[in-house]
Amino acid sequence: MDPLGSVIVETGRCIFSFFFTSIATLIKLQHNTGRLRKEFEKLEDRKNGIEEDVRLAETEGKCATEQVKGWLLKVEEIEQEVQPMLEKADRLAVQGCGPCCNILPRYRLCRRMAKKQLEVRQLISSCCFDNVVMDKKSPVRAVEKQQGPSLAGQREAEEMIEKLMELLKGDENKRIAVWGMGGVGKTTLVRNLNNELESSSLMDSIDIVIWITVSKDLDLKKVQSQIAKRLNLELDPNEVIEERAKMLLKRLMMKKFLLILDDVWEHIDLDIVGVPQTDDQANRKILLTTRSLDVCRAMMTDEEIKLDVLKQEAAWNLFAQNAGDVVEVPSINPLARAVAKECSGLPLALKTVGKSMRNKRRIELWKHALHHLQHSDPHIKHIEDEVYRRLKLSYDSLPSKILQSCFLFCSLYPENYSIRTDELIQCWIADRLINEHQPLEDCFNDGIALIETLKDSCLLEQGDCAGTVKLHDVVRDVAIWISTKQGSEEPCASILFTNITKPPKQFSGFSELTVILLVGNPINKIHDNLFAGLRKVRVLNLSQSHIVTLPPSLSQLQKLRALILRDCCYLEKLPSLGALRKLLVMDLSGTRLRELLNGTSKLKKLQELHLSRTHHLETIEAGTISGLQSLELLDMSFSAYKWDIRCNVDYGKASFNEILTLDRLSIVKLRLDKVDSVTLDSAWLMKLREFNIQISPGSCDSNHLATQHDEKRAILRGVDLMGIKGLNGLLDTASALDLVICGGISALSELSISHRLSSLQSVKSLSISKCDCITSLISGDNISGTILPNLEHLSLNRLENLGAILGGMVPRKGCLKWLKTIEVVDCKKLRALISFALLQQVKNLEQIKVKNCSKMKYIIGGEVSAEMIPKLRVIELSDLPMLKTICSRLPAWPALEMIEVRNCPMLTKLPFATSNGVAATLKEIRGELQWWNRLIYSNDEIKSRLQQRFQPLKPLQC
Repeated sequence: MDPLGSVIVETGRCIFSFFFTSIATLIKLQHNTGRLRKEFEKLEDRKNGIEEDVRLAETEGKCATEQVKGWLLKVEEIEQEVQPMLEKADRLAVQGCGPCCNILPRYRLCRRMAKKQLEVRQLISSCCFDNVVMDKKSPVRAVEKQQGPSLAGQREAEEMIEKLMELLKGDENKRIAVWGMGGVGKTTLVRNLNNELESSSLMDSIDIVIWITVSKDLDLKKVQSQIAKRLNLELDPNEVIEERAKMLLKRLMMKKFLLILDDVWEHIDLDIVGVPQTDDQANRKILLTTRSLDVCRAMMTDEEIKLDVLKQEAAWNLFAQNAGDVVEVPSINPLARAVAKECSGLPLALKTVGKSMRNKRRIELWKHALHHLQHSDPHIKHIEDEVYRRLKLSYDSLPSKILQSCFLFCSLYPENYSIRTDELIQCWIADRLINEHQPLEDCFNDGIALIETLKDSCLLEQGDCAGTVKLHDVVRDVAIWISTKQGSEEPCASILFTNITKPPKQFSGFSELTVILLVGNPINKIHDNLFAGLRKVRVLNLSQSHIVTLPPSLSQLQKLRALILRDCCYLEKLPSLGALRKLLVMDLSGTRLRELLNGTSKLKKLQELHLSRTHHLETIEAGTISGLQSLELLDMSFSAYKWDIRCNVDYGKASFNEILTLDRLSIVKLRLDKVDSVTLDSAWLMKLREFNIQISPGSCDSNHLATQHDEKRAILRGVDLMGIKGLNGLLDTASALDLVICGGISALSELSISHRLSSLQSVKSLSISKCDCITSLISGDNISGTILPNLEHLSLNRLENLGAILGGMVPRKGCLKWLKTIEVVDCKKLRALISFALLQQVKNLEQIKVKNCSKMKYIIGGEVSAEMIPKLRVIELSDLPMLKTICSRLPAWPALEMIEVRNCPMLTKLPFATSNGVAATLKEIRGELQWWNRLIYSNDEIKSRLQQRFQPLKPLQC
């Protein structure tokens, strides 16, 4: 064949091969596309079904299991990969396989689809879960106790409660109102009613009592959220009221309930809230308290009960109860009765004035009080004003202007708001109500003293949570009225909980502002010039707002002394702070900040820096921390920032050594991934008044006990206790030690040996949880001296292999000799709590708590004598199915006050040998009635003595 023919033939062969390969690839691509699409659709169906199950379960207070969450996350990842593949395959199919098409990308896509098809199949086959959802919260109690003063012994109040009980009887729907003037005792009355319902036969026909505090500024979403919380129901805070109402309605339709609405100021449309109104025989009742009869009419109540002020005798009794025995002194009694009379029978006034005069024995003080009460402005008509003037006596009686200013400052917070005491003290320092020119500890102590004085004067009360205080709503009104009437020397502004999303562009005309509180507002953006011209502002609190950044005009607040941005969970960036040279307190806890820039180092007066829960903090520029030479408190607990020295120095980040340069530092809270590259020197740790240092590689989890005041707490989480180095200084100085999910040792005494520690003598509180390697707390096989000689509190939780607290021969003297409380939970292999050997050591033991130890047969082993447990006051036992005895029967218990037993079916005898052995100190025995009726007694006299102290426990709800 001639050359030209050969070329033509070869060219034809190539063209044929190209088209054949292209067609084959396209066919295979189409095949793989179809199969992948089919499998992907199956996966989507499975995912949608599981998500629907989860959504339905969430309306019942449940949530997806971790396994399901992980599976859904993998589905989401594969969705992001498969969708673009299918779209690309569709485009290529449209293009066909013409001479210009490129085979290679089609071939690659075809292979990727085949591989992705296998992954999709695997996800489909792995979605067979034992449980899709799990319980999220603890069971709902039928009645939640409400804190407040008891009305026991007050005849009129008890009669009113009985009347309300009668009105609540029956299965029909009913609306009842308790109305009357502010401070007359409506809330106290209904709180007592609520608490008495727990033991009332009324609860036989009511599933749940729901207490809601409404307050003056009605917020229907807040009302919905309170109801949902009581029902363990999750509501989306971003969802509209109508959709939230549907979920509430669905849940409440299944309940017989009593809804208590406290402090109602205007009509509440219960249909909008989601409270069912139909079906008259459904036993759904509403009880509300209000100051206004018009509100009763608007709410269409069936019964209105007016709560009047106390009659003269009851009023005097209440006043005398609060003022103390001094009112019976002959020279004071007439004055005291006159003062009580001026309170006009108003319980709030009687209690407040009575307590302010408690045990004051100078006649001049009583004359002074009476004079102030008698000379109120006679022209004020409104009863609120009359109450205010009477309550103002407590304000006037405060011993200093500083205390008065502190009280008025509290009124800047919203009604019924629980104020954190540490935040309040920070603000008082910043507002020059506490002298800042002293150590931080002294400032804190001064603040606590001020708070306690205000509480003692009934101008502040305990808040809803530990470590908080609040103003009664009437007292807060009084404080605002005082400020308005006399004019504040240094005007303040408070814009709180008013759902502000867009604040003004500028606070024009407010150049004298010293305090700005915008707590809890859903503000997401602040205008650049908002703070322009506000050169006197000393306190700026934007906590719990939705801001992402702060405006540059912040730098104009050159007298700012407290910047509080706690739980601004969207805040990612700060402007330059270098101009805020007078700043004393900066709280950035719970923000999304990623970096803290070097300009912060210019804050030479900064005393407190709070960066806890900054889970996104990656960068603190070198020199930032070391520049804060006035710093006394650094809180970086649960922060993601890594303090590794070598890495940080190389990348221009602040290292742990910068902290060591702060001579005034007294409180440190932080987390370290490791300790081999930092210096936890004993001498440095000893200088600190308080620390909370967590060693937790790769975890900034916050699920452990908070540090108590003046406590030095070390938390070791997820570490090898035998292999880790550099712990000596920390363990030598820690007063509280928490070990969580740690390994490497079988007894804590090994920790002392491996780190060459003398005895862990500083540790007063020890908590060990989820450490499966632990078989005993102290092993006599590997110690020669004392161990934990000053331990006072011991908590052992979920130690799967714990067989004994003491193992082997333990030195008799020194070990655990100051132990006061011991709590053991979920230790499945533990058969006895206190062996006879341990009993010799723990002569100061006061409290024993044991729960859910399935193999425990006895609490205290051996023959026990009164001399061995001279201080034991409390024994609480729960869920111990094998428990047969607490201890051998004693002729006497020197200090025992309380025994509580729950779900211990094999415990049939209590450890009392004789009726005289029933401790005179014993106040109560709590337990299920069924268990109590099965108990065996040595004689009837013991039974009689114990019966007088028995209090039945209600079975726990499932």
